[in-house]
Amino acid sequence: MEIIIFTFAFLMHITIFGKHGLLKQKARGDKAASSTDPIENGNTLARSLSSLVNESQDVEVNLQLTGLEKLDEVKELIAAAGPETELQIVVAAVQKQRKDVLRRFFASYPVAGAAQPSQTLLLKRLVRKGLGAEALECVKALPPKSYLYNAVLEALVEKKDVEAIKQVIACAENADAADLASHNSLIKVLAQLGKIDLAKQALHDLKKIGFKPNHASFNSILEAVVKTGMNDCWLILGDMKDNGLKPTNATCSILLKGIQKGCREETVQRVMKAVEEREGSHEIEEGLLASFCEALTRSGHVHQMLGYLNKFRQKGDGCLQVRCAHSIGSIIRAYGVAGDVQSVWATWRDMERNKVQPTRITLGCMVEALASNNDAEGAHAIIRKALMCPATKGLVNAVMYSSVLKSLSHQKDFKRVWAVYDEMIREKVEFTASTYNSLLDVCARSGDIARAEVLLKDMTEQGIEPTIITYGAVLKAYCSVNRMNQAFALMDEMKRNTQHRPDEVAYNTLLDGCARYGLFERGLEVLGDMRKEGLPPSNYTLSVVAKLANRSKKPEQAFELVNKLKNEFGLQLNVHTYNNLIQAAVFNDDMAKAQEVFASMLSERVRPDGRTYVLLLRFAISKKDSASAVALLRVASGLPQLPPWKKQGQQGLHLPMLAALQRLPSASWAAAPRRGTGALQDDMMKEVRHFLMKCPDQIQPEQVSMLFRDVQAAMPGLKL
Repeated sequence: MEIIIFTFAFLMHITIFGKHGLLKQKARGDKAASSTDPIENGNTLARSLSSLVNESQDVEVNLQLTGLEKLDEVKELIAAAGPETELQIVVAAVQKQRKDVLRRFFASYPVAGAAQPSQTLLLKRLVRKGLGAEALECVKALPPKSYLYNAVLEALVEKKDVEAIKQVIACAENADAADLASHNSLIKVLAQLGKIDLAKQALHDLKKIGFKPNHASFNSILEAVVKTGMNDCWLILGDMKDNGLKPTNATCSILLKGIQKGCREETVQRVMKAVEEREGSHEIEEGLLASFCEALTRSGHVHQMLGYLNKFRQKGDGCLQVRCAHSIGSIIRAYGVAGDVQSVWATWRDMERNKVQPTRITLGCMVEALASNNDAEGAHAIIRKALMCPATKGLVNAVMYSSVLKSLSHQKDFKRVWAVYDEMIREKVEFTASTYNSLLDVCARSGDIARAEVLLKDMTEQGIEPTIITYGAVLKAYCSVNRMNQAFALMDEMKRNTQHRPDEVAYNTLLDGCARYGLFERGLEVLGDMRKEGLPPSNYTLSVVAKLANRSKKPEQAFELVNKLKNEFGLQLNVHTYNNLIQAAVFNDDMAKAQEVFASMLSERVRPDGRTYVLLLRFAISKKDSASAVALLRVASGLPQLPPWKKQGQQGLHLPMLAALQRLPSASWAAAPRRGTGALQDDMMKEVRHFLMKCPDQIQPEQVSMLFRDVQAAMPGLKL
């Protein structure tokens, strides 16, 4: 019993003594040790760096330390020495295998609460300086963290170094620090290098190692394949769906890059379906909206996409309040291309109401949107208002004024052109070669050769070298006033000038001059010279060649020349060429041929403009062909073909045109533009109505009234 009591008393003594004595002393010792931990103590970091500098005589380290500095003092000295010193310290520590220095040095950088921790910024700088191996050694010396490895990987992706990326991922896996972002780096770089199959294989391998692909995994591949065509994009979207992922705003922005000029309407519809089905589709961010507007602008499918734009801007509880000046500029530009001046102004006023400061690009988009839609005075007013405000005065430049000058020139308001020109001089706007080229184009349109010569002299006095565009403008001016001999002389001078040899535009300008005055043989000579110079004709050349034949009263030659050049150079006819071929058929009094050309135009998915319908409608009126007039009017208005009460009137339409009308993607596809210079004018519609009213034996007056009620509904802006 005594032994048991003694043992119990001894254990109690040890417990009490340890709790309040030796163990407490040890805890105090540990606390004291932690206070001098090299990672936390500036003196230790200073001593470590000082010793590194002393033993690294063969490595330059631009840093002077006593070894007694506190942590903040060390940081201040490094900052004062410059950013290169940080890299020198890392390189020296790696070469001397001083992992203690690396740990203490990196631990001195703030991590918590930073969007881009300073540690990761330093690692990226190392890689970008070609010190990828040193960056990896730094990461390996630190406690294993995914974000450190990923910082190195992100910089290596910029350098497109596949092997180095694989090496870093392997190190991260060994340290159990590789995450999905790490493996996405390999997918991204393979996709950027065009190794799509390898990128897809890396994507497939994610599942084998226990990772589920995310949006970034797929978007990296999508970003690469969208540049080569849209077919593979649909496969990627299908794989995303199979993995339970909807498109995001980023995904849709990538897809919108695939909507290029001349793309098929089906492509636009599929992209828009993805946009509508994306995550968070009840809201649209400004970046996606800007991408959408840029796609709308370049695609040519303006009217189809305009409805989507208006719908996007009305998403959510009310009209989207766009706060980014860049996005506002994109929206204004899109509305301008669509000819929707009312929405252009509404967007600008929203910007002013929301007190968003425009950039030079935003201001330029607004001026161009108005000027290109024949609102030169509105565009000029925007410039004047910007000049009155100190905050925006510096944004105004010659490019904006040039937009106004071009608009006034197209409206043949030459008096206003020169008034604005005088204002530019008063406002001390800095002229460029482009400014003078715009003014010379005005001279060409107005036939003012004397002023053109003065402008050329001004250019020389200001030391502005004329460009090929300058010569082209002067060439156009000579052609506009039928000084063709001088035009040919200038062309010969350009041929002798190695710096400004004639380009395709110059040849087309001279060819157009020949067409204007019916100089058929000289025009063919120009075409021959163009080919000798190795300049292949364009679809614009085709339109001028057709015009040359028409103006020279050789309409049958229009078809022969166009077909020959088209087949030889693989050219696609544009709306102007088709219009000139329709004109050739009209000159030959051949309704069947005119309808055949129109049918080809629709089959090749070239959208008609107002001139197309003016030519065809007036031809139908001259032939007293009410059936063709009604059919063409319905197509021009975007109405379906054909009304039940007029089925018997199809005898006026030839089979190619009937077949083309039936194959239209939609009733509105071939509708004439509602606004702008290509719009179908009210006077033409009145002319058709007047003609149909005079044909009671072919169509009853009440049927005409019914037809024009439908036309008015389809074209609300029409004034009959």
